[in-house]
Amino acid sequence: MPSWWVWLYYLTPTSWSLNAIFTSQYGDIDKEIHAFGETTTVSVFLENYFGYHHTSLGSVGIVLIIFPVVLALLFAYFIGKLNFQRS
Repeated sequence: MPSWWVWLYYLTPTSWSLNAIFTSQYGDIDKEIHAFGETTTVSVFLENYFGYHHTSLGSVGIVLIIFPVVLALLFAYFIGKLNFQRS
């Protein structure tokens, strides 16, 4: 991913959802796997390849709760302030 698109990655709820799913399901598995010519554990692979840390699962959950709340508040504010029937 180009470095100037990192802000978009953090604004996309899908990236946070994938982080939560992979981290909660595979982040604490210490089984060894063979990936890209190396032998590593599943949890270390997630940390090194994707940057998903099992310790950040709480903050990822909070971000996933905040997204719909912020969108609902923005919707409620702008639906009250914007009037498209003005002449």
